[in-house]
Amino acid sequence: MPKIRVGDLNVNYQIQGTGEPLLLIIGLSFSLLDWGTVLPDLLAQHYKVILFDNRDAGETSRSPHPYTIAQMADDAANLLDVLGESKAHIFGVSMGGMIAQHFALNHANKLDKLILGCTAAGGTCSEFGDVSGLLTGNLLDLLFTPAFIQSHQSDLTTFLQTTSPFHSQGPALQRQFQAMSTHDTCHLLSKITAPTLVITGDRDPVIPPQNSDLLAQKIPGARQVTITNASHGFCFSHPDDTATAVINFLK
Repeated sequence: MPKIRVGDLNVNYQIQGTGEPLLLIIGLSFSLLDWGTVLPDLLAQHYKVILFDNRDAGETSRSPHPYTIAQMADDAANLLDVLGESKAHIFGVSMGGMIAQHFALNHANKLDKLILGCTAAGGTCSEFGDVSGLLTGNLLDLLFTPAFIQSHQSDLTTFLQTTSPFHSQGPALQRQFQAMSTHDTCHLLSKITAPTLVITGDRDPVIPPQNSDLLAQKIPGARQVTITNASHGFCFSHPDDTATAVINFLK
């Protein structure tokens, strides 16, 4: 995959499709591969889909210093600049949704529409579940329902074999965790002006659905879609439902 110089980083990225740019921002530790192939392919039938690895993840550079979620949003904005995109739709999931919130607050002039997936405002207004699976490598229980795991064992084995070598580890993972731990938009959500869609799975144990309820309540005019029988990894397990929600919103 190509890499591009963005500030002090070499950013790994991928572009699919044509049309209005849609930047996808992935979550903690993960790389662009963790979107799977189905959802990006579906979205690329309608938009120019830009995927990338955050700093300290995938094949993007390891960060030379600690950073904040707001600085990760700056990375995304700078990537768009380097790619020659003056404005884009933004779809962020989990930590990527936190990055997307700061993008909306700090780079509103570069944002068309905002999509926040399985994410939270942080601070004192959020409730987080158990993310220890990220440290132990037991990712499937975090991302998918027991029924989905049982019926897709072969696909999920292949998925993990493909994606896990690119997950953040050691100091890189610690820096991402530290950045996420300082994220707090509880009192800033009313300042988000972009049209916003909030998506969650109804059985998410990592960032429970009530966090999405709060985002939808606090962001002016936000719409909300809840995907049934879906967990934190709904983009992979329910790509058709996710694509339909995103495309209908962006029309």
